[in-house]
Amino acid sequence: MHLLVLRDAVIHGEAWGYSSVTVDGFYNRQVSLIDAYTEHCMSFYRQGLQDLRNRGNWNAFNNYRRNMTIALLDIISLFSNYDGRVYRTSTPMQLTREVYTEPISNNNWGNLGLTAAQFQQVENDLIRPPSLFSIFNGATMEAAQLFVGGSGPVHTIQRFYIRSRTSGPNSGHSTSPWIGRLNFPTPSQTFNLDLNTNEEIFRISSIASTYSTGSGFGNLISGLNQVLFFSTLGLFDTRVTDFNLDTPFRIVEKESHLPGRTNTVRPGPMDYSHRLSWISATSAGLLSSSSMVPAYGWTHISAERTNQLLPDRITQFPAVKSLALGGTGSTVARVISGPGHTGGALIAMSGHSALEMRFNSPSRQKYHIRIRFVNDFNDVNCRIDSITIPINSVPFVMPGSRASVNPNLSVRDFRYVTVPGEFEVPSTSYGHDLLLETLNGTGTCLIDKIEFIPVNSTTLEYEGKQNLEKAKKAVDNLFTNNGREALKVDTMDYDVDQAANLVECVPEELYTKEKMILLDEVKHAKQLSASRNLIQNGNFEFYTDEWTTSNNVSIQADNPIFKGNYLKMPGARETGGDTTRFPTYVLQKIDESKLKPYTRYKARGFVGSSHNVRLIVERYGKEVDVILNVRNDLALNTVAPFRIEVNQCQSQTYPIIRDGCLTNVIDTNYYEGAQSGHANFKKEHGMCHQSHQFDFHIDTGEVHLNKNPGIWVLFKISSPEGHATLDNIELIEDGPLVGESLTLVKKREKKWKNEMGTRWLQTKEVYEKAKGEIDALFTDAQDQYLKFDTNLSHIISAEHLVQSTPYVYNKWLSDMPGMNYDIYTELEHRITQAYSLYERRNIIKNGDFDHDLNHWHATPHAKVQQIDGTAVLVIPNWSSNVSQNVCLENNRGYVLRVTAKKEDMGKGYVTISDCNGNQETLTFTSCANYVSNEITNEQSEYPFSQEMNEQRCYNPNETINGQRNYVTRTIDFFPDTDQVRIDIGETEGIFKVESVELICMKSQ
Repeated sequence: MHLLVLRDAVIHGEAWGYSSVTVDGFYNRQVSLIDAYTEHCMSFYRQGLQDLRNRGNWNAFNNYRRNMTIALLDIISLFSNYDGRVYRTSTPMQLTREVYTEPISNNNWGNLGLTAAQFQQVENDLIRPPSLFSIFNGATMEAAQLFVGGSGPVHTIQRFYIRSRTSGPNSGHSTSPWIGRLNFPTPSQTFNLDLNTNEEIFRISSIASTYSTGSGFGNLISGLNQVLFFSTLGLFDTRVTDFNLDTPFRIVEKESHLPGRTNTVRPGPMDYSHRLSWISATSAGLLSSSSMVPAYGWTHISAERTNQLLPDRITQFPAVKSLALGGTGSTVARVISGPGHTGGALIAMSGHSALEMRFNSPSRQKYHIRIRFVNDFNDVNCRIDSITIPINSVPFVMPGSRASVNPNLSVRDFRYVTVPGEFEVPSTSYGHDLLLETLNGTGTCLIDKIEFIPVNSTTLEYEGKQNLEKAKKAVDNLFTNNGREALKVDTMDYDVDQAANLVECVPEELYTKEKMILLDEVKHAKQLSASRNLIQNGNFEFYTDEWTTSNNVSIQADNPIFKGNYLKMPGARETGGDTTRFPTYVLQKIDESKLKPYTRYKARGFVGSSHNVRLIVERYGKEVDVILNVRNDLALNTVAPFRIEVNQCQSQTYPIIRDGCLTNVIDTNYYEGAQSGHANFKKEHGMCHQSHQFDFHIDTGEVHLNKNPGIWVLFKISSPEGHATLDNIELIEDGPLVGESLTLVKKREKKWKNEMGTRWLQTKEVYEKAKGEIDALFTDAQDQYLKFDTNLSHIISAEHLVQSTPYVYNKWLSDMPGMNYDIYTELEHRITQAYSLYERRNIIKNGDFDHDLNHWHATPHAKVQQIDGTAVLVIPNWSSNVSQNVCLENNRGYVLRVTAKKEDMGKGYVTISDCNGNQETLTFTSCANYVSNEITNEQSEYPFSQEMNEQRCYNPNETINGQRNYVTRTIDFFPDTDQVRIDIGETEGIFKVESVELICMKSQ
């Protein structure tokens, strides 16, 4: 940050009012600090690397090197580009360094304390020597038997070779030597991996089979058993290539990848930061010659696949992106390791050596050529040549430093030389060749980068001006007037985001003031957009705050078609063998207090892609009910994800589906009439194809603060195959209703009021009946005590009435509260209290058999069944019985109360007895005549319409306690002991017992 501030001060200092002397001071300080900061970081890095090498733990050494390269070295490699006088405009940098993920073997390998020789062998085998930058194109892998495991022969991949090509248009392909086992038998299987043009591998999943014969170095047998390569297919899709030998043994599974650009743990095709560049292998520390431990090398995607000039800014080509190296005798140019702060390796040239670089140019442009290099002692005579560019053996000199150069190169050791003259590069897609030669010299010259600098800023200024004009036009179109006081009604939140993208593309080095003003205006537009939006958090800036969602939605920020966060909705979840389905949804209700009477509102937003997504916007009915099927067709003209930002500088326009342009709309109810811009449909599952922006309207009548109908906005996916990406969801005021639209909403509101009146009458009837029965259960208004006569049948009957309450849940989502949820919950709490008091009062444990036969002693054939939603004890024959021993106070009286019924012939009985021979029995028969203290618990059925049953929380086909013919009988009992026994049985037929109660008379 300090260096960037100094850079701005160097570039803009005089425009800000600083003197040239002060600006010179800024520059001198910046140059000094670039070197100081870089050297500090490099010293820290080298010390840590040496400490880990001395410990002999190669895995820790490699992990440190990889992680520090990404977290530290990649950052300091940018410092040289901050030089405010060498690079006056933003200059992209390409990182060509290669890092390696952990080798594929068990945890013991590589974590041992290796000797220096063992450590160096692993390092030499797994880390590719410095080489020209290349693109991985594919590999051929051969497998053979490694050993015989417990389940048979174990086959592994034992050797492979790699196909790659160097940088530049139309560059040739090369094949590496075999890597791995050299003396190879006839392979048991061969795998070929071939990548398409621009296809890149960003993640690898590997399985190794391992077998240890000891704990030391050299006692491991290991080999690859399966490899899955995850590669890009376009911008959004992934191809998986599976090399599977299907003979695993003592497997080790490892995921190989590097963090995504958005810090995702597992990168995808849109946000990966590194591509596979190499596969290496070693047999160090392995017992068998056919064993192999592989490792994967990765390069950063900032290193473009080809060399392409940028017409509007300085283009840097790392020297290692050359097509070929050459020379005479022993002076052939070669690749050497870089110091760590250059972002990659260097080219060493001495004597008569040469490098050839191939590149293309999208437009005709004149350039200066500049070279970043290090040279010791003497000057080196050089020459630039080309057969496609009008450069005819231009000589120049790389000046020597007149001193020896420290092997640990610092930033101050690097210098720049500009080749004399200007060179016009024609536009071509076939590529240009550039040849750099050193002609003499006894020392070594190290080449870091070759830079092309536009001779004039005509192209930069032209494109910058074009971007400025686009941004101004986009920002102007957001507002109603030049005063920037209000947004146009048709300005969507997504339009504001697009305008912000265009503003970001205005070159700051040319239009600092203009860009600052535009940024302020677009931020103001975003604030106005948020202030008029009745949807809270419509752009998911605060994740899912203010939204009600299923637990499988997520907020992501890895899609370039959205600015910042967006909502990702997967398909519905299935459980229980696909028998239970849980929909994916996001829902928000706009409260009635935020709405105006007789007003039209617009519901709109942006869909990246979707399938089988139902959008519902409702107040009086299904005003908007459509299926959004939006294809994933927003392909950006890029070949690598890191170039996406270029396309954000192009204004994006997508078709908008408005109320009247739906296809396949099924009008299931009525067409209410239309006038220009105010068509009103009763929509059912309208299909919106290829429509990324949607825009529907919904009208309000009177404001009903008490009933609070509000406006509901719901996105719902009911199928496992569905999906969606959404952002910029809005509900804004469009204007007051007039004319026919006003008449139509009054008509709709009147119908809604009638429907609501009918619903309230239905609710009132059920509520009063249920409340009456519940009130009758208790002795007091606080529900603290049950009446003595209240038995289980009374509670069950009242519960059935409560469960018949209609409109308890939302008609779109079965787990969301509906109109009557509060009163239903109130009554359910009272029923729960009744059950609790009933269970507490009953001295017999599990007397209602709700917990099966717990606490009861039962013969094998006695069982508890669920009948009409109630647990019932069933005694199937005379040889079955159930009993329970109960402890109580022997100086009190008790009431035994049983609710049961007898079917078929014979008698059913419930007997209570104490230890002194006292005994009483309640007898049940199937006869119709009962004694006077018997109570027949028959309840009349309540018929319900289909509409009432729509939102009930139980099976709409069940009857409520109808014709059950259960009988409740009671008897008093005064035990002489503190323990009694309850026995239940029958003489023949079937005996069903709903509940058995033993109540102390003191609780009456």
